[in-house]
Amino acid sequence: MRDHIIRAAFHQDVLKKEHLDHHTFVVDELGLKNGGIRADIAVLNGSLVGYEIKTEKDNLYRLPAQIEAYNEVFDKAHIITGQRHLSKIEAMIPAWWGIYLIEPGQDQHYRFACHRPAGQNKSKSTFGIAQLLWKKEATEIIANNLKLKVSQKSRKEELYNQLAEAFPADILGSITLQYMKSRADWRTDPLQRA
Repeated sequence: MRDHIIRAAFHQDVLKKEHLDHHTFVVDELGLKNGGIRADIAVLNGSLVGYEIKTEKDNLYRLPAQIEAYNEVFDKAHIITGQRHLSKIEAMIPAWWGIYLIEPGQDQHYRFACHRPAGQNKSKSTFGIAQLLWKKEATEIIANNLKLKVSQKSRKEELYNQLAEAFPADILGSITLQYMKSRADWRTDPLQRA
């Protein structure tokens, strides 16, 4: 049970509807915390939804940091796992996270059962959300929305702090989502590769 096989099967089985919606973007390996952590799958529509894969062969040593990063930005989060890790994962993840169980089928085909639906994240971080933006995008938001001049020498962290202080999480999340969905040539169709 390897991550890339599970990911491809999940795209085909669970996320097929999202792939067919022209207003929805599905992205593999979305960088969080300036790329320090990657979300296995992110779905961008009217909200930002993250999926983390933990197969039977994975260990869970990175999961606490991944949970923290997901908690900062995603409106909803899910973990995709097998029976081996289920009880440990249930003890580690917040109650609002959803859980999909991997069910092996024939000929390395996998299906997914919703073990627990995801709830709404009520404690997102404005700084974490700002870190989803590219420097050019952060600069543009500050100039257009806050009507402030930004020095070319400004570091990304300074820009993220400005945005985090200026906007509540829901507003900054909405603005960030619009920017992410408007990126040209962004890798957004993993179903084609599956």
